[in-house]
Amino acid sequence: MRYIKAIYIGLIGMLLAGCQADQWESIEGGFQITLSDEVTVTTKSTPAELGEPTTDKFKLKIVNEATNNAAYDGAYKSGTIPAAAGTYTVTATFGENPVLALDDPYYKGDTTGVKVEEGQTTSITLNCKVANALATIFYADTAKFDEMYSSYGVEVKVNNYSVTIGDGTKESAYYQAGSKPTFTFKGVLKGNNKEISKILEDDLLSSASTFEARKHCKLTLSMEATASGLVPTINKAEATTVTINETIPMEWLPAPKVNGFNDDNQTSLTYTETEDALSAQLRFSGSLAIQDVEFSFEFEDPQEKFQALNDTSFLLSELTEDDRSLLNAASIILPNLDGTNSGQFDFTAMTSSLQTKGNGEETTNTIKLRVKANNRWSSEEPISYEIKTVKPIFSVSAYPGNIWTKEFTMNALMESQVESGDYRKLKAGMEYQFSANGESNWENLNDDLRQTNLTPGTNYYIRGLYRGKIASEITEVQTYPVIELENGDMEDWDLSEIGYYYNTLTWNKNPLRTYNPWSENNQYWNTNNDFTTRHRDQWSPPFSTIYYYNSFPAVSHTKDVHGGNWAAELRNTAAGRGNTSSSSSSYDFNNVPGELFIGDINVITNGTAVSPNDSYEINKGKEFKSRPTGIRFYYKYSPYTTDSWKVYIALYDKTDKIIAENEITNGESVTSYKEININFNYIEDTDIMPAKIYIYFASSVNSGSSLPYHSTNVTTWYNDSQRTDKTLSGSIFIIDDISLVYDK
Repeated sequence: MRYIKAIYIGLIGMLLAGCQADQWESIEGGFQITLSDEVTVTTKSTPAELGEPTTDKFKLKIVNEATNNAAYDGAYKSGTIPAAAGTYTVTATFGENPVLALDDPYYKGDTTGVKVEEGQTTSITLNCKVANALATIFYADTAKFDEMYSSYGVEVKVNNYSVTIGDGTKESAYYQAGSKPTFTFKGVLKGNNKEISKILEDDLLSSASTFEARKHCKLTLSMEATASGLVPTINKAEATTVTINETIPMEWLPAPKVNGFNDDNQTSLTYTETEDALSAQLRFSGSLAIQDVEFSFEFEDPQEKFQALNDTSFLLSELTEDDRSLLNAASIILPNLDGTNSGQFDFTAMTSSLQTKGNGEETTNTIKLRVKANNRWSSEEPISYEIKTVKPIFSVSAYPGNIWTKEFTMNALMESQVESGDYRKLKAGMEYQFSANGESNWENLNDDLRQTNLTPGTNYYIRGLYRGKIASEITEVQTYPVIELENGDMEDWDLSEIGYYYNTLTWNKNPLRTYNPWSENNQYWNTNNDFTTRHRDQWSPPFSTIYYYNSFPAVSHTKDVHGGNWAAELRNTAAGRGNTSSSSSSYDFNNVPGELFIGDINVITNGTAVSPNDSYEINKGKEFKSRPTGIRFYYKYSPYTTDSWKVYIALYDKTDKIIAENEITNGESVTSYKEININFNYIEDTDIMPAKIYIYFASSVNSGSSLPYHSTNVTTWYNDSQRTDKTLSGSIFIIDDISLVYDK
């Protein structure tokens, strides 16, 4: 095998430079294929305005004529192309040779019978010429057409393909050589919006030679007066041939093109204030070197550096130092007129400083731009491109655990609350505000974001304010209501007499009394009396008789009060089912403290009266939706031997998770009422909300075998009368005026 050492593609006359598929590349020289080790390129001169020629837009195909196999089929490359000895056809092409398209030239150069012999060097030169044809429309008097038509143009049609050359454009319709295009004028009349359609006819258009390769059909239209009025007609028709080996007239070159933002043909971008810079380049390219750029701005952005650019039309070729200083202050990076056929405006750095209007209203910042190359502008008037700036979207909040009855603490902005915008910038420029009505009188919160002196159970409103202008959505915050404990003063009691006690000495019977700390079945507070007096309904032998040592209330009411008429009296009790002695309890489960609590009780009796196995459960708490800081109550305590009372308080959420709790015990003897305050110790989880409250008082921290008790006389009140009974009892805990504390 031998190798074609290198292939060079050049346009002897000119090729067009550009980045897009529908633009041309400038190329000097001819095709040269050589087997020598010394690679040279023969070139011919081209018009000076064409700039530096390139070859990278050509396709090259080398085909063995005997086998019809391609030795090479691809883009031009300067490296070695291998080929076996043989005879080849070499073809170079540029473009796709469309059936019909706007501004899409096709070039071709080929030669046949190129022999590659072993040990021989073969050189060829390919002359690439235009291989398709084109048509251009001109208007003898544009003003007349503009006067009659709101829009107009010429539709060029080949088979089922059509393109329209619009009014005032410099576009050309390119079609495959040998095509038979038709030309139809189409316009919309001013005034009545009537659509006009007229097939254009001329002897030139009936000649096949008009549409041969390299033929440029030029039609000049004018308005001709007829009996029916003015109608468009061909004023002049000509077909010229231009060889690529000579010079190329400017009308053969496509107009320069602005590619839109970021080469995506986008005419609009949206930037969210505070976000990182948005990629925003307006790139453009031309067939030849860019001659000039015309641009202007219409900034709605309120900043002075942008406003200073409004109401001025700039030409890149005529910018003054003052102009450049203004553009530089706005972080606009300009292109250079450096003889190349492409360039870009870069607005990326500018976007990071764009702002909305004062209240966050969207701003539209318009850039108008057109580019000139090969004496043609990219558009008749500058095209508008927009960068819109919208406000960031974010929200603020207050955790349920930071809301109280008289105050709340707002959260600083969290990253999860930023829907659009940059969290760090927003937080750095954020103020936090509070309002009583959510519409006016917004006040800035202090650095601790705490608002005090509020009314319980009231709606308030918070918001974040960025840059003192852009507000978040308004968030409603409701302070918790002050909820008082039902029957916290222990004034309401439900009393009843069920069954009888028997005196073992006299066999006199006294009514068995029960005490419940509620009225009208409003069972908020409860006791463990249902357990200590559970034997009251036993009527069957052998222990059907109720004595003070096997059924006695652990909680009763008393007139020994702190305020009002009644207080609660809790006592250690060992009286319970199965006891057979007045001196001691038969079963440890009968030995319980007196208990007063918020909730319900469930008593479980197992076994027989002779051999019981009883227990009870407390269903803790009742519905409660507020956030107290603690409780306050007044008490007396008479411990028997060494004993202590116990108080436990708790708040739960709806899943019975503890939100706050505390427990206090004390064994000090207190003979006159003493005030005590117990704080709720809230956990750090501020997301949960209270749903239930539980408060528990016990006359002892002990129970079972460790409960201190003895056989003693106990005096109880029943309404306004007293009675003294001998039973198994111990420490006494008197409680009155229980209330919740709302310190914040």
